[in-house]
Amino acid sequence: MRLPGSLRARIALAAVAAVGVCGLLAGVLLIAAVERDGRNQVDADLRERAASILRRGDAYGEGHGGGETLLRGSGTFVQVADDRRIERAGDVPDEPPDVPEQRGFDTIDIDGTPWRSLTLVGRFGNPRLQVLSSLAPVDERVSSIRRLVLLLGLSALALTALAAWGLTTIAVRPLARLRSGAARIRSAEDLSTPLEDDTAAPDEVRQLAGALNEMLGRLNASAAQTERALEATRRFAADAGHELRTPLTALRAQLDTLARNPELPREQREALVADMTAEQDRMVRLLEGLQALARGEAAESLPREPVELGDVLDGAVHAARKRHPGVQYELAGHVDEGTVDGWEGGLRLLVDNLLDNAALHGRPDGSVAVGLERAGGQLVVRVEDDGPGIPPDERARLLEPFARGENAGPNGTGLGLAIVAQQAAIHGGELRLTTSRSGGLGVEVRLPDA
Repeated sequence: MRLPGSLRARIALAAVAAVGVCGLLAGVLLIAAVERDGRNQVDADLRERAASILRRGDAYGEGHGGGETLLRGSGTFVQVADDRRIERAGDVPDEPPDVPEQRGFDTIDIDGTPWRSLTLVGRFGNPRLQVLSSLAPVDERVSSIRRLVLLLGLSALALTALAAWGLTTIAVRPLARLRSGAARIRSAEDLSTPLEDDTAAPDEVRQLAGALNEMLGRLNASAAQTERALEATRRFAADAGHELRTPLTALRAQLDTLARNPELPREQREALVADMTAEQDRMVRLLEGLQALARGEAAESLPREPVELGDVLDGAVHAARKRHPGVQYELAGHVDEGTVDGWEGGLRLLVDNLLDNAALHGRPDGSVAVGLERAGGQLVVRVEDDGPGIPPDERARLLEPFARGENAGPNGTGLGLAIVAQQAAIHGGELRLTTSRSGGLGVEVRLPDA
């Protein structure tokens, strides 16, 4: 059997089924008790009538009308038998049974009607006295009680169904409100609105509301991450198209020059090829920087773990010395060990850009001081060059993507400090631009010590 889809109907059906099972069991026990009590009463009556007959000495009914008076109209009759004759008195049926030879109680059938029988036997087997009483009144009383129990049971089931439906309607109102609140969530903008916490609702409904709010929070966070990733992708495409237009245009002009002038001297051709190679290198650096910014904007979806910042710094300095062999990278001051809870690739990107920025915008073949220390519960990465530096009024602007200083070299992309600022913010830190001890640019990145 298929259950109804409504929760109210299921609860009402369950209540009716429970009451029905309990009522059926109680009715069966009640009817059995009534029937048992009725038979016990008949047996007691038979004992009393048999004792009365024996006291009156009316075993054969000879000359005594007491037996007839005692038994007539009571649904009871008496049989007395010996080897010579059988005497009967009372409400004798048309076809009375034979008097049994065994004493005690018995239930017999006479003309389709059950009778209760008590037989008493004399000392030597005679005479035999049998007193019989009809069980029809008991059966009628049992049938009457059975009909009454059935009627009351059906009424109780109907009332139970109505009461269960009404009470269940009240009980499921918090669920209805919860459903209405969930139905209002139709777009990603609605995920930030939690479902109402009904303090009067049952514990199960409140727990369900809490679980749904936690789910909405996770969905909202996921939607926000997806939106940030899409925004990063859109920004990457827009910035790439904007920033690559100039070098691509220059490449096209140089290629056109080579195509129109096949007889150019070798020196001029080599100069054009060198210029095109420089433009191609610039485009590669631009794309790498834009990709780094895009990854940073979606960094919340990347795994985080404890990162030993000293190891990251050592590896970055070693790689920078290979990229910029003319620059002297020196570990200045005391380099402490420190752990940051974050994305290792982003931290390495931060340090690499600091070191490359110092090499590209500092003094040619100059020196760069690199340090790591603790200060006020933070880890401070410090990189200082000996170049021309940046005026204080320009420093804030240079943290934006593609912003370049007046003294910036031709190899920069305008993304280095923007990437550093982005990664510092992602890891809960801050970026400060200062003047180095040698007059150049000093950069400090403060990160929380894990």
